Amino acid sequence: MNKPTSLLALAVLAGALGAQQQLVLPDHHNLCESQTQLSNFGSTSWWRTTAGRFQIVYDAAHFLNAGVTGPVTITRLKFRGEDAEINDGGQVYSGVTVELGSTSLTSTTMNTTTFATNRAPALPNTTTMGPLGTTPVTVAPSVGSTPNNWNIDIDLVAIGAAITFNPTGAEPSLLIDITLPTAPANAAPLAMIPIQDSTPGVPLVRGRGINTATPAALTGTASTAPPVVGLEFTGPGGYTAAIPARNTWYGAGCGGSPSAFYQTYVNGDIWDNGPGFTMTPDNVLAPNFYNVSAGAPAVDPTKIGAAALSIADDALVTHTLGWTFAYPGGSTPTIKPSTNGFVWLDATMVTSDFSPTLLEWLGNTSTTPNTARFAPYWHDFNAGRNTGLNPLAGLHVINDTAGGPGNTITYVTWLNVGEFNSVSGVGIFGHADWTFQVVMYEATGVVEFRYGTMPIHIGSSGATVGGSSGIVGFTRGRIGGAAGLNSVDPQNRDLSSETPFSTAVEGATGNIGLTAVATPIAGGVQYGGRLFGGQSVTWNASNIPAGTLLGAQLIDLVGLNPGVTIPGITAPGCLLSVSTGALLHEITFFPTGTGTVPLAIPAGYNPALLGATIFAQYVLLDGVFNPALPLISGSSNAMQMTVGLW
Repeated sequence: MNKPTSLLALAVLAGALGAQQQLVLPDHHNLCESQTQLSNFGSTSWWRTTAGRFQIVYDAAHFLNAGVTGPVTITRLKFRGEDAEINDGGQVYSGVTVELGSTSLTSTTMNTTTFATNRAPALPNTTTMGPLGTTPVTVAPSVGSTPNNWNIDIDLVAIGAAITFNPTGAEPSLLIDITLPTAPANAAPLAMIPIQDSTPGVPLVRGRGINTATPAALTGTASTAPPVVGLEFTGPGGYTAAIPARNTWYGAGCGGSPSAFYQTYVNGDIWDNGPGFTMTPDNVLAPNFYNVSAGAPAVDPTKIGAAALSIADDALVTHTLGWTFAYPGGSTPTIKPSTNGFVWLDATMVTSDFSPTLLEWLGNTSTTPNTARFAPYWHDFNAGRNTGLNPLAGLHVINDTAGGPGNTITYVTWLNVGEFNSVSGVGIFGHADWTFQVVMYEATGVVEFRYGTMPIHIGSSGATVGGSSGIVGFTRGRIGGAAGLNSVDPQNRDLSSETPFSTAVEGATGNIGLTAVATPIAGGVQYGGRLFGGQSVTWNASNIPAGTLLGAQLIDLVGLNPGVTIPGITAPGCLLSVSTGALLHEITFFPTGTGTVPLAIPAGYNPALLGATIFAQYVLLDGVFNPALPLISGSSNAMQMTVGLW
């Protein structure tokens, strides 16, 4: 039996966002540079570390798609840096000239690289320029969100450069002409963040530009990847906010027996694990599982060496414990920390992989499999980025033997490490600054993840298909060597809200998981199928136990993070992460997965849907047929999906 649900009805219940005056050029750019959201490579050819000039044309379609039906007054002009990258900003441009105009040029007919020709009122293409404004521009810090914050914000009204623009008129495209007469102050020590441009090609971007490093030059270099532009205006159409379509996983799946646990992060996620975690084994000498609780002591900055053991990119350090550390499934006298934020519990491992993926985390498929490790934060770090901030910056490992025999404490410290994508050099440091520790106790077998200085947002990581920006947790990896099996998948947890919990003795089956699949645009490898205009989404459950009689896909406007247990209703260890009033979107007998009924988002301008949030979870209902079982005999982790512009 299937029961489809109307998203319009959900939006009415959720409340509507009224149309207001802002949009993003190009109109597909409210989340990310690419579907994969990895290594987007913005440009420093627009807002430069030198003097310069640039022109940009964006087609009328971006305005029409945002519901602009006639003349509007453009009042603000904004730019932003590379998504998910952090930069202190601080550059100051003096005497910047800003002009906007209406033009009959389009992204396909702007074929000249001559500035004056693009501005000319003469046929075959006509342009009407608005008033010229002059202003200093100070580049604000980039916080590293996805999408990143607007770090250049120009008030056109204040500088006398506001214009009336009509995308339905004879000159329906927007021309932006900006001159930077001199290099900015503070350019060298602070390093300009690459200003994000759009790379899917002219048919999708519907924009084009030219730029030069010589303000008085007559011509510039052509580019089909113009920078992303934010506009605010008065008049019909637009949005209250340029809301991106995002997916977030939360809640703990159940139904399996996993020894591992993890949380994955995507570019721009907020770092919210500041209190840290403590893993306590059930048996010090031969642990079967970990009890994971929230909280750990603060990073101890004194537990470092006289110098970092490594300030390299993608490096391992071999460290002899002087004692044998036991963990669920094994033991080791040697650890091998990586500058990329994890600790191998196996002296034979030789990789310091910078590209976090779940396949690698759970064991990989190679003949030399990945084994057990702790990951306070597996990410694409460079340990030497911030040596100008702190000469001791880098990876440190020490044994503290002050407690005497049997009481050694080992400290692994990533001190003021930077990200691979952050800048470094003489006088350039501190844009992305991470400090965290793993602490291992000989006497108790306890392991602590401690966090110190951490950026607000998760930065971008290595560009690997199927990858994530980072992983926190513990895994046994491949169990049984090359001929063995990968650890079963415990599914993603929101660790900031889901402690305490216990891992398990490794079994044959992982927990039930839930993913979203969308058409016609499938979505990136990190985010999966997302909800925006014209999309249809289905949900797929994985690891459903064999012999299950009845499964149900639930969707709701209310989410419970992480969820609740209800005696007699939910099986032990299972959470209901939607409300008890959730809608039965789909019911399936003898399920092996789900996703046969799509939920559709109407195409076109529809601000009433923006910001609507859908929560989804898959549950097993074998208790319907067997009174000896709880009603909900198994459940997946849950998804929170926000309807956005792209």
